[in-house]
Formats: sequence, C-alpha cells, structure tokens
Amino acid sequence: MKIAIIGRGNVATHLERALRSHADVTTVDPHTLDGMPEDAVVSLISVTDNAIADVAKALHATGFNGIVAHTSGSTPMEALGMFEHRGVFYPLQTFSRDVELDYGSIPFFIEGDSEATAETLSEIAALVSPTVHRADSSARKQLHIASVMACNFTNHLYTLADSLLREKGYDISVLLPLIGETVGKLRKTTPAKAQTGPASRRDTRTINAHLEALADYGRLKEIYGLMTDSIIAISDNTQDDKETHDRQ
Repeated sequence: MKIAIIGRGNVATHLERALRSHADVTTVDPHTLDGMPEDAVVSLISVTDNAIADVAKALHATGFNGIVAHTSGSTPMEALGMFEHRGVFYPLQTFSRDVELDYGSIPFFIEGDSEATAETLSEIAALVSPTVHRADSSARKQLHIASVMACNFTNHLYTLADSLLREKGYDISVLLPLIGETVGKLRKTTPAKAQTGPASRRDTRTINAHLEALADYGRLKEIYGLMTDSIIAISDNTQDDKETHDRQ
C-alpha cells in the first residue's frame, strides 16, 4: 500500500519510521507538496492543528482523490470536508524526534467518513500496533483533553518540582523512583485509589506548613492550593461512592 505522510515534524517523523517497513511510504513537504505521489491510497496530514486547513486546501487543489486523514487529537474530521474520502488517524502518544518509541504499545484512534474508509485506516494502524480503536470527533477531543492533563500538565509539575529541588542542590532524578512507583500503581488500580499524600489523608498540619514555605512563590503556591483542593474533593466523592456501594 502506498501512503503519503505530509509533514516534517515529530509525529510525521515517527509515523514514517513506524510504517516504512510495512508499506510504501513517502514523506512530503507540507509547504510545497513536492513529491506527492498521485497514486497514494492514503494521505496522512501530520502538521500542527493550525496548519491542517491550509495543507488540506493545497492538497485538494492537486486533485488528489484517495483517502485523506489528519493525525490531530483535537481537530474534527470535518476539517477535511472538501475530500470525498476523509478520516482521522490519531496515535495517542507524546512524540520527540530523537526519542525511540515502542510503536507496538501506542493506541491508535480511527474515524472515517464511511466504514470502508475507517477500515482502511484501521488496517494501516494495525500494521504498527495491535491496539486500534474507533473514536468520533467528540470522543477524540475528550481523549485529547485527558492526554494533556495526564502528560503535559504532569510534565509541567515535574518542571516545577525540579526547580524547587535545584534550589537545594538536587534535581528531578531523586524523584524518579517515586514517579515510577506512582505510574506502576496505575497498572493495578485506578488513579483515585492510588492517590496518596497529605491532601488525601487530610493532613492539614503538613498542608499548612507547605503553603507557608511557599509563601514567596506566588503562582506555585496557588497551584499547590488548587491541586490540594481538587484531591480533597475527589477523595470525598470517592469515599461517598464507597459508602453508597457498601449500603447497597
């Protein structure tokens, strides 16, 4: 199967690596579309969300009549509405160009304008990973929001923690065993049940001591307070659910 990947960024780079041993893959410059294979069965637009519309318009002007899909988690499929055969080919993973990945562990989420389109995109995803799901634009947006919270927000918290540690001569490496243990728990239980720390046990003395220590840190103190309040609220809801279940 001949596949065109339009893009030169992190996602496009990894998709080309993942697919090149399974299909005839051509990487195409999104600015010029030079080298676009006219006989490609599928064209994957793998560019920033803001660029999808412009690339799609340029591709449509070439008369390409194969399946066109983008790889965005947050952009609706109908952004490609000018194409008769359109879809979404969304790999749920964080991509850095120089970081090797186990492509077989990446879940793919597929949407198509028809069952035939969705099936073709699913077959391509299955060349890379055994985990292939269908997801419409609404579900995919929810997935993307959850991914931002679990990945991007968490990494930002790592950045803040690293900054605090460096003030005392340490760095994030001293927290890696803690982080690894926390992530490992998620393979065995839910995040709510895995929650530990002063907020989950209502340790107000420790919480107040931390807030006092962060008095001169402005936004960091606000984030600590917001996260603490959120943990307490979710812990309360979890406990209420448990008590309701126990009474049933």
